[in-house]
Amino acid sequence: MFSFEMEQQIEGEFERLLPLVGNRREAILCGLGELPAQEAIVMKFLYTKMTLSDAGNYSFDIFLDYARHGIFLWNRGNYKDKLPLELFLNYVLYHRVNEEEITQCRSFFYQQLSGRVEGLGMKEAVLEVNYWCAEEVTYHSTDERTMAPMAVYKTGYGRCGEESAFTVSALRSIGIPARQVYVPRWSHCDDNHAWVEAWCDGTWYFIGACEPEPVLNRGWFTNASSRAMLAHSRWFGGIPSGEEITERDGMAAVFNTLSHYGRTREVEVQIIDKAGKPVEAAEVEFEVLNYAEFFPVAALLTDPAGKVRITLGLGSIHLHAHKDGQLADRTIDTREKGDFIICLGEDRRENAWIDFDIIAPEEQPVNISALTKEQELSGVRRMREAIGKRLAKMEAACAGTRAKERILKDQAGKGLEEILKKSISNYGELGKFLLEEPEGARQDKEALLGVLSEKDYRDCKGSVLWEHFRDAIKYAGQLERGIFIHYVLNPRIYFEPLTQYREFINGFYTEGQKQLFREKPALIWEDIHGKIKEYPEREYSHLVTTPAACLSMGAGSLLSKKILFVAVCRTLGIPARIKDEDLSIEYYGEGQFKPVGNPDTATAALKLQPAKEGESWIYFTNWSLAVLEGESYRSLKLAKEEWEQEGMELRLMPGNYRIITTKRLLNGNLFAKEYYFTLQEGERKEVCLQSRDIKLRDMLTRYPLPDFEVTGEEGEAIGARDLVRSRMNLFIWLEEGKEPTEHILNELYEHKEAFQELDGGIFFMVRDRAAPENPTIKRTLSAIPGIRTCYDATDENAERISRRMYVEPGKLPLILVTDQLSGIYAVNGYNVGTADLLLRIFAEHR
Repeated sequence: MFSFEMEQQIEGEFERLLPLVGNRREAILCGLGELPAQEAIVMKFLYTKMTLSDAGNYSFDIFLDYARHGIFLWNRGNYKDKLPLELFLNYVLYHRVNEEEITQCRSFFYQQLSGRVEGLGMKEAVLEVNYWCAEEVTYHSTDERTMAPMAVYKTGYGRCGEESAFTVSALRSIGIPARQVYVPRWSHCDDNHAWVEAWCDGTWYFIGACEPEPVLNRGWFTNASSRAMLAHSRWFGGIPSGEEITERDGMAAVFNTLSHYGRTREVEVQIIDKAGKPVEAAEVEFEVLNYAEFFPVAALLTDPAGKVRITLGLGSIHLHAHKDGQLADRTIDTREKGDFIICLGEDRRENAWIDFDIIAPEEQPVNISALTKEQELSGVRRMREAIGKRLAKMEAACAGTRAKERILKDQAGKGLEEILKKSISNYGELGKFLLEEPEGARQDKEALLGVLSEKDYRDCKGSVLWEHFRDAIKYAGQLERGIFIHYVLNPRIYFEPLTQYREFINGFYTEGQKQLFREKPALIWEDIHGKIKEYPEREYSHLVTTPAACLSMGAGSLLSKKILFVAVCRTLGIPARIKDEDLSIEYYGEGQFKPVGNPDTATAALKLQPAKEGESWIYFTNWSLAVLEGESYRSLKLAKEEWEQEGMELRLMPGNYRIITTKRLLNGNLFAKEYYFTLQEGERKEVCLQSRDIKLRDMLTRYPLPDFEVTGEEGEAIGARDLVRSRMNLFIWLEEGKEPTEHILNELYEHKEAFQELDGGIFFMVRDRAAPENPTIKRTLSAIPGIRTCYDATDENAERISRRMYVEPGKLPLILVTDQLSGIYAVNGYNVGTADLLLRIFAEHR
């Protein structure tokens, strides 16, 4: 596999790695000593390219499974003769996709797939693998921890990041290079997305993970991806050839893939000082306004001429440049010709609201794969078959859960049923924990389960839960119960992998050290800070090193060290936590949580008030607050703070702050305001939150819609083009009996005279013939005789149209206004005054 020169390079890098892995060194060298030469050099390659956290968190045998399967594919895989070595090493052999947990999976996936792809070309195999993925997994929104691909397979659910890591792993298992592509923040809506690219015969193609299509380069996100300002992928352990690097994150090189999806432009930005001289090595952060905050999507250092170059979509992006305490902020529009010059240290206007617009790129996809009618029908049929197989799999898993539930019910209390149901196929691991002695501790065991997340139920190990319970239960009577359960018994500290660590920690420290730590918990942090070294160049910021691995290697990131602090505290019976708001660490003593280290004290206050009575302010929806830390702004996590009718008061540290307020238009653009201010020690400042006014014409857009099909009163199939005979049309997909649908129907009824006179068609879309008998629907149909009822038995049309109009899919009612077959306005759910707004739209557009 490797040339002599490459083997020499790998050997050299491996020797330089060994001093960094601490006590893991012996296990790694022992394992290597038992391997034949080819397996040993491949294992050394993997170790030299992985993060220190991977080397510490996972066993030698896990990586050996990846190495052996990779060697098998290189020697005997179906596509071995087509693959360049560089791509094979990083996109077939390599174990990591992004930030998922690592378990053995490749050889298992190969066993499931090898028969299905036998004899297929690379493109056909990619399509077939994605149909298999759809048979096994579907989308489910969860927390930000990324489960291992095998756990996703077993439970049948994953968010898009997990679905894409699963699909990439499945493709790599049969020898097809694959990578995850990620838009960290969309530019046209408040969300993000991840999908998959697969390399076939010299070209990269994209697919929606677990969302198969009959052809490559096709997905619901085809249009959306062309509206991004940046899309990227990752390469671990080096720099990929021929790619545009947008950021270095330790062992990961982040590179730009946007040109695969939409129209782009190379932008040149020059940073100068007040004297007009170029500033070398200034950092320029490129930020997308999303969820009402500036979110960094790339970071580059200027060259000797003070310049950086980057390929971006055609729209607005915010730049934050800084060096040596000098800052500059500017929003640029990449549609403008010419380059951009930014001066560090320019005076910023404080204590004043400043308006600015953010323009989202227009839809201009560069890779469009149209379907023939035969392909469309085949795709629908195969997708329904895949859904049927997945539902059968999940039903079997649930049946097993119900059987286990009956076994455990008498022994584990009444609150267990819902937890077992959420665990899906992982109920056996929960059962091991619950049925373990002692029997009299069932309430405490259920209390431990009660603080875990739904995702934890689906992939935790019974042995891990038992170790935490066994070593913590002795402290139960020494603390207030809520404090004990959440901050001592709880195995979950942050979003780290759940692992055993209490026995290891107890054995790591002497009895004298542990007694001293209990008397002075702050000494634990001093000990960790002194023992555990940070090697950011050998890490990846999205990963953490588990507590036992931190101590074993003597290495870990700052966040890993904070997790270790909490782990040591809880092991010793000291309640401790990481605060969500700022990731600071605290321990509990004398009836309160106490900060560790030398944190700044919140000696200032900010009173926020609405500028307009009754205006709704929702954090990370239409406003955010950021503090300047070092030379960059960090958004505060205030989701737990409640906005009262009269406003909100916050205790804050003295410093420099920025408020952003936003209003998103249907075309994806944002009307925004920003407000910079400084808080002095002891100061109490009052600020009225302001937002931009939106005119009705700003709310309208024009997106060509797909010609969808529904069923008429006589059971006949009707295409949308046959329905939109009027210029203006109103379509409403209803969910009878549900409160949002009831509200919009009541508003239509209240405005029945106006809707009777409406110059346009009105169509109610319902699932079946029982729906029009719903009393509220029936009353509305009687009051507005011109409404035509159509039947749409599935969610496919509503979901496609929601995505096309860039509103939230899967949420009803879906309200759509069209000009012929072009959507000009859409909203889902219910907002007060929707009916009045619809009447205004018809009047304005006419």
